[in-house]
Amino acid sequence: MGTTMEEIAGDSAQGLKSPSSSSSAADGIPRRLLALTNMTSEDYCNTYWPQLRVAIDKLLEGPPPPHHLGPVIEFEPMYSAAYKCVCQQHSEALYNDLMSHIERHFVRVAIQLQNEDESQLIDHCFYVIHRAMYSLDGIIPVFTYLNKVYVSAKLSSNLRTELQSLFCRTVIDPIIDKLVAIVKQTTETKPFSVAPQVMASVIKNLHKLDPNYSQKYPQVFAGYIPGVLPAMREHELSSYIDETRELQATLRQFWITSNAQGRKRCLDEETPS
Repeated sequence: MGTTMEEIAGDSAQGLKSPSSSSSAADGIPRRLLALTNMTSEDYCNTYWPQLRVAIDKLLEGPPPPHHLGPVIEFEPMYSAAYKCVCQQHSEALYNDLMSHIERHFVRVAIQLQNEDESQLIDHCFYVIHRAMYSLDGIIPVFTYLNKVYVSAKLSSNLRTELQSLFCRTVIDPIIDKLVAIVKQTTETKPFSVAPQVMASVIKNLHKLDPNYSQKYPQVFAGYIPGVLPAMREHELSSYIDETRELQATLRQFWITSNAQGRKRCLDEETPS
């Protein structure tokens, strides 16, 4: 029986559910016996990896629409397939195929993001980052055994770190300077032109994906991430007070302008033609 993404996700916002070591494969064969059956390189290339690739593609599409019914993928067969690949000494091939396939997807996403209009870049980044984090929360549990036997033991890393680094390197790094500049400009000159929760989500998730971003752009990240800047010293208090007053004046002017425009529209509608 298939497992929905909501059932998979117990340890994250999606609620990942780790499979039991005593559970059986979808065809009724106990996993221990399944691992002992022979798998040739042709079996891996023509049968097992294509099945896993299809599941990965479905997860990379992001969260299903609200009306979606049924599982996103059949989790147990995919976990069993990845488990057998590792047991049959195809760990390196599986890891390389997984990383290469996801990298190709991220490259396509990066091209779209780099061609995005500046006015839409923050909103588009919000969507792209949210979709990527959802996808990784679904993909990583499928390859739990690969992570344990190969990535952790042989590469001294973990699959989440590797995939998040791949996402940042491929998708975020090419546009991070432009994105931070737009965030700074929007905050200073056009507050609330981007929904505050969207702005906060983008900055916080960037910090979660790679804390080095906040070290490179501390002034921008400090507005959303506590502890980014060092503790304030006494001689810096006056400049902080001036910055706060300037920000308050900007927000007040924005509020007055917005309300004045709103009242004018209302009066225009009430004025007989």
